Amino acid sequence: MIMKPFEVYRYYLALRLHFTTDQYDVIKQKGRVRASEKSFLMRKDLLSIRKVADTYSDKDVVDFLVANFVSGDRWGGIFDSESKDRYLLWKRRIESMSYTFKKDVSYLNTQMMKQGKEFKDCLIGGKNEHPFILKSFFRNSISIETLVILNKIYDYVPLFDTAYRDDLMWPDLSRVIKKYLPFLNIKKEKYDEIFRATIGLD
Repeated sequence: MIMKPFEVYRYYLALRLHFTTDQYDVIKQKGRVRASEKSFLMRKDLLSIRKVADTYSDKDVVDFLVANFVSGDRWGGIFDSESKDRYLLWKRRIESMSYTFKKDVSYLNTQMMKQGKEFKDCLIGGKNEHPFILKSFFRNSISIETLVILNKIYDYVPLFDTAYRDDLMWPDLSRVIKKYLPFLNIKKEKYDEIFRATIGLD
């Protein structure tokens, strides 16, 4: 089923609010946003929105927008030439999420072991220094999905929210981690088992 451009625009507005503000929750508010077709037709990016509507099915439109918002693009990425590539990369990560998670956990664990530390130490930062897990994400060594899954296991985000509330990068990333969770099919028991086996707890 093909979505009309105005509906794509409404989804875009809803997901932008979801991923960039604390007040709006697209799931709880069922995507309801204020938008007029008149203002939509006056937008400079109208052609980009129409292209998305013409290219993707209704379900894929939502996935396309989510993929671009969680990539770190506050505006959803639908206006630049890299948006399709980000979406395809996201699809590959989602299709192999358990494999990617295992690989990322193995990487973090190996790096900690090299320093004579345990896995949990990757969640500990120094004075004015990000924890190794965040450094790894900012260097693209681990995926955003891994951050979300590890938060399901360790519940580290509330601690980071306190420790890094004045940090330039953490508050936005914290919001994405929390707001991304409803869009991922994460079975905690399954990923806890993968996690324990990967770091040698079983």
